[in-house]
Amino acid sequence: MVATTDWRATVSWAHLAGLVILTVVVDRACAQTTLQTGAAPDSADQAQGRGQSATVSGAADDIVVTARYGDASVAPETELSESDIEIYGADSIGELIQNIKPLINDQQPVLLVNGKRIGTAAGIAGFPPEALARLAILPPEAAARYGYPSDQRVVNLVLKKQFVSWHAETGVTLPTAGGRDSERLSVGRVVIDGQTQWNAQAQVSRDSSLLKSERRSPRRTPVDLAGHIEGVNGGEIDPELSQLTGRPVTIAGIPPSAVFQPPVLGDFAATADAVRWGDPNDYETLLPSTRSLSFNAGVTRPLGSFSGSLNINATTGNSAQLHGLATTAVTLPAGSPWSPFADDVVLVRGLEGARALRNTQRTQTLGMSLSLSGAIGDWQTTVIANYMRSRSNGIFERGIDGAEIQDLIDGNDPSFDPYGPWQKDRLLIDRNRSRSESLNVQLNVSKAIFSLPAGQVSSNFSAVASRSNAVNSRIDDATGMTSRNAAQRDRLNIQELISIPIASRSTGVLAPLGDLSAELSGSVETGTNVRPQPQFTGRLIWSPFPILQLRGSFSYEEMAPSVDLLDGPRVETVTQIYDFVRQEVADPVLITGGNPDLQRGSRRNLSFNGMLRPFGSQVATINLGYQRQVADGGVASFPTFTPAVEAVFPERVTRDASGRLVAIDARPINIIRDLSEQLTTSLVLRLSTKGRANGGRPGTGTLPARIADPIQLTFSLNHRWQLRSELLIRPGLPVFDRLGGDGAQPRHTVSIQMVAGKRGIGATLSGSWQSAAYVRGAASSSGQLDFRYPTMTQFNLGMFVEPERLLGQARKDSLLSNLRITLDVQNLFDSYRRVTLSDGSVPPGFSRAEIDPLGRTIRLGIRKRF
Repeated sequence: MVATTDWRATVSWAHLAGLVILTVVVDRACAQTTLQTGAAPDSADQAQGRGQSATVSGAADDIVVTARYGDASVAPETELSESDIEIYGADSIGELIQNIKPLINDQQPVLLVNGKRIGTAAGIAGFPPEALARLAILPPEAAARYGYPSDQRVVNLVLKKQFVSWHAETGVTLPTAGGRDSERLSVGRVVIDGQTQWNAQAQVSRDSSLLKSERRSPRRTPVDLAGHIEGVNGGEIDPELSQLTGRPVTIAGIPPSAVFQPPVLGDFAATADAVRWGDPNDYETLLPSTRSLSFNAGVTRPLGSFSGSLNINATTGNSAQLHGLATTAVTLPAGSPWSPFADDVVLVRGLEGARALRNTQRTQTLGMSLSLSGAIGDWQTTVIANYMRSRSNGIFERGIDGAEIQDLIDGNDPSFDPYGPWQKDRLLIDRNRSRSESLNVQLNVSKAIFSLPAGQVSSNFSAVASRSNAVNSRIDDATGMTSRNAAQRDRLNIQELISIPIASRSTGVLAPLGDLSAELSGSVETGTNVRPQPQFTGRLIWSPFPILQLRGSFSYEEMAPSVDLLDGPRVETVTQIYDFVRQEVADPVLITGGNPDLQRGSRRNLSFNGMLRPFGSQVATINLGYQRQVADGGVASFPTFTPAVEAVFPERVTRDASGRLVAIDARPINIIRDLSEQLTTSLVLRLSTKGRANGGRPGTGTLPARIADPIQLTFSLNHRWQLRSELLIRPGLPVFDRLGGDGAQPRHTVSIQMVAGKRGIGATLSGSWQSAAYVRGAASSSGQLDFRYPTMTQFNLGMFVEPERLLGQARKDSLLSNLRITLDVQNLFDSYRRVTLSDGSVPPGFSRAEIDPLGRTIRLGIRKRF
């Protein structure tokens, strides 16, 4: 384990801890005041909060309000009730969102709260799921109607109107193979009183490092931990020394007396062949150690006829990685005052204490979000301002400065003792520093602008203006040279969407067609050094029968690289990768971050989707989709490193004089064309048992809680069939076929999830399957051997229990009250993606520990609400 915290990090953590305590105290006082003075919701709101109609009197005819509290402007595609949410056993809303991703084809959604846009999801993600009245997954067209990109899914979180909770959660994760441990602790406070909400959460986490020696990594040549003398090119050190020992001496340890005075030949006779060897795997990590501390606080409350929200979040974290023992070899010439030998010899030394080379990263972020939403006339309006400031510092130790030491030896510098302790000031160090700041303001307004026979035509207008500043610096301690890159970029995006109803069963307009509507949207984005970029989208939504919905869309957009892709901080990490050319495992430096040379491009999307609910409800849902995407120019991620990739990007791959892989520049790339086609299918089943109608108390018609709670079952199956995945990087080069041997991409991917449970107990079994793939090997003297990736299956299991619910009602101050215990097993059967050569052998670098060093892990978590 490597300690990387200095006094500045300690002060930062102390500041955050003080901020947590102060905010929790203020939050508690404000919550008590709110609960004492807040007005009770009226009967109409209470009815809507339960999902019922409310009647408003005072006119000639009563008006029936059917809209429920918190509903979005788009009807949900799927809705989860409180009992549906409970069976997932999530400890937070953020964890719940991850658990329901199979219901939306494993996509990461954007979130609404009570049908409204929010500035940041950082605050709501920490809420306990018990704060939710329901969760609604909206159809794909909802994204554009709320001003989001059309390819994103939207989830609406409807909060309860009254909710108060302290909650604390802790968890420990251990791999069954040992070698690493992870801990997490979070504490939070949430208060909801109608339209007023307060929340504060703090979380700290830690992951220890995983050394190569803690796994069955391949044996390697031992390393010298204390230093030694050896002959040039492995030959004899000195014939006279061999005579003294009676045997040829090619290696000898450094005598202890050499630290105090120059050694004589006889001193080395006692240390001949006496070298303190060590395992190099003790000085390299497979997984780094990490630390993080985060804090979030927010408030939402009415401001006249508007609702305003303020959220503040801060995060600090660091990681440390070891990448080998720090050693170097220099020549000790004959005649040197430090050499008693007749000929030149080689001195191999390391830093004092057998110190490993380190790669550390420290990041700190501070964010603030302010939003205001409400009606201005007939326009529903939302204004959001987000501010983010971050900084990161990275230190990469490249090795001992052997050239400087050689100069000191050759110059017979009397102040330098080559046998004395070498401190870390002898290291070659690269320092990377990054500072960034961003501010964006978003405006979103929507309104029903006029009526057609089939319904109302609605309009949604959104505008986003942003400014970002980034400064990235790189300092080489050896040369003192500093490279600095600073950039400021402004962006403005304006989007307009119009939804037009064409046919409607409910109004009787073209009723034989069913429900048919069209959406047209257009946007333009411009900014610093970027000419205006248009974007157009057209979508048809047709439901010929109530049980069937069909969607078709086409979009065209011109795109400029994002600020992160252009100006993201440069990060250097040592990674283990297989070198196909030399057919060996290498540990090159992997360079990631922004690439300021990226160019703009365009993209076309064509998609067709169908959703069938044969029983007319959410019991069974079948989805089938086709998508074709073509990007002309623009940006792509750096491909998986293969012989074909190195042939296309020789300037991105660095090798030393012997051909050993030293570094890979894996920052994003410019492309000529990227084409992908895929079919997606999914099946979702949601079943529920019912309690006995006569099992309750006589005369009341109610059921005991443990009998009335139904067993809920959700089953989802998703299949993605990749039809084409081709990349053309430069003119005149062959097409890079990810499915055909250039990228090891599987053609078929299947995921499955089964969730079952009731109030107080539940389990989730999830799994994935990938079809076989291969990579064409590089030609060598032994011939070309392809790398085969057989099919892989992996399962995860999660379980939770709430003793209070199973054992009966506990006292409010009981230890079991509102207590949840969870057990999660990731990679249940300890599987991994095996790799073999075409002759059936396992290539170097593809052992079990090298492909997936962590393996199966078990996490035990405890959460309690107060």
